[in-house]
Amino acid sequence: MKTTLFSIAAALALTSMSVAHAQDGSVQIKARSAHYYVAPNEFAEFKHAYELTNGQILQFTQNGNRYYTQLDKGERVRLFAVSPTVFMTEEGTRIIFTDQGDTVGVSNFEKLPMAAKLPANTMMMAHR
Repeated sequence: MKTTLFSIAAALALTSMSVAHAQDGSVQIKARSAHYYVAPNEFAEFKHAYELTNGQILQFTQNGNRYYTQLDKGERVRLFAVSPTVFMTEEGTRIIFTDQGDTVGVSNFEKLPMAAKLPANTMMMAHR
């Protein structure tokens, strides 16, 4: 009887732990899992500085076939293409270019170095 009760209690504890873990929202997806090849000349329309709605400057550069973004004078962060106009950082910041590179949207902005203290899932927009 004690063994059965212990088994039931252990099963309930494991079940509630996995449910609690699934609800904490801490699942991370690595940007490298969905690569898309963007040729260096295709990134040319995005290599500009954009003034974001909060006044910070977001700069996009490249070195060969590697693409980077830098917020103000902060650390340069590598970008990984997931489509011709969508890029992600390893930390989970998502950058979407529209209007042939004239407009940029940044989700999870708070994950960029030098980002203002903002809540999770913050979205920023800019138009050059």
